[in-house]
Amino acid sequence: MEKTMAQELIEEGMKAGLKQGLQQGKIEGKIEGKIEGKIEGLQEAISLGLEIRYGNDGLALLENIVKIDSIEKLEEIMRALKVSKKVDDIKKLI
Repeated sequence: MEKTMAQELIEEGMKAGLKQGLQQGKIEGKIEGKIEGKIEGLQEAISLGLEIRYGNDGLALLENIVKIDSIEKLEEIMRALKVSKKVDDIKKLI
């Protein structure tokens, strides 16, 4: 049974749509992966900074740090960590 021109066009359109959807999904996946990687990197850097600067008192904040999924918030904490005088300065930001 031969396909009609309309059926062929519909199939081509569906294939093109599927291909475009897969490409878009790959792009979105890469972006999401980069964001997750940046968040994890910031969390690790903050962890190290807290340990070096404040020892066990700093490490006590880690449970809350790993719950933060905002790059902006983590960057704010990183900046504060560089200039903070006491662990309570960081605690206020969490």
